[in-house]
Amino acid sequence: MVTEPDDISLLDQWRAGDTKAGQALFERHFDSISRFFETKCEAEVDELVQLTFLACLRAKHQFRKESSFRTYLFAIARNELYRVLRERQR
Repeated sequence: MVTEPDDISLLDQWRAGDTKAGQALFERHFDSISRFFETKCEAEVDELVQLTFLACLRAKHQFRKESSFRTYLFAIARNELYRVLRERQR
């Protein structure tokens, strides 16, 4: 029986340069991030998902492992959503 590595293990591998580990992390959370945006901003789901993962990519070394990676990723998603909503109001 082969067990899947947890998010933190994948993150550590990704930070060490393993791009496949980063891809596995994104694939693992892609559907839930998409669903998050679908319920809030359906017309911009693709863009928001892309922006979320891009922000995560840029900030991968900032995560301090004080929460789950999923929580960290959803915090980024929430920030991206708020940014888009603020832009709409202008």
